[in-house]
Amino acid sequence: MLQRRTHGTARKAAIALMMFALCAGGASAAALHPIKVNKQELAGPVFDRDDAVHENEDGNDTVDVTTFTSPDKVFQTGVFKSGPVREEIRSAPGYPYTELLVFLSGGAKFTSSDGTVVEAGPGEAVTLPKGWTGVFESKGYTKLYAVYDTDAPSHVDQ
Repeated sequence: MLQRRTHGTARKAAIALMMFALCAGGASAAALHPIKVNKQELAGPVFDRDDAVHENEDGNDTVDVTTFTSPDKVFQTGVFKSGPVREEIRSAPGYPYTELLVFLSGGAKFTSSDGTVVEAGPGEAVTLPKGWTGVFESKGYTKLYAVYDTDAPSHVDQ
C-alpha cells in the first residue's frame, strides 16, 4: 500500500509539473508565423515603411528593409535598393558574410579576384560566399537578400 501511494504521489507531482510547464511555456512563447512581402509591396511601397533604413554614401542612395532576423542574429532576410555603385573588395577578410542576392530589378556584375565574371539580372540569383574578393558593379538594382553571418551576434544592433 505504501508503494502504491508513493507511485500515485509521484504521478500527481509529474502531472502538476507538466501542467505548470505547459502553462508557463504557453504564456511566454509567441506563435511563429511566416513573413511575407507581397508583389505590390516589392514594387516600391516596402521602402516607405517606418523601419526602412535610408542611407547615402558617396552619392549612392540606398534603402534597406529587414524582414526577418533570427533570434541568434546569424540569419537575416530583407529587401534592398541601390543606385549605381562600384565596390572593390580586394583584401582579407573579403566579403564579411555569406549572402544570397535575388535581383528583382536591375542587376550587377561580379568580377572575382581571379578575373572570373558573373553577371545577374532580374529574376536571377547570386550567392556570395564569406571571404569573396573582387569588384561589384551595378547601374542600380533592387534585391531580396538572405544573409548568414556567424559573427553577427557580435556586431548586429550596435
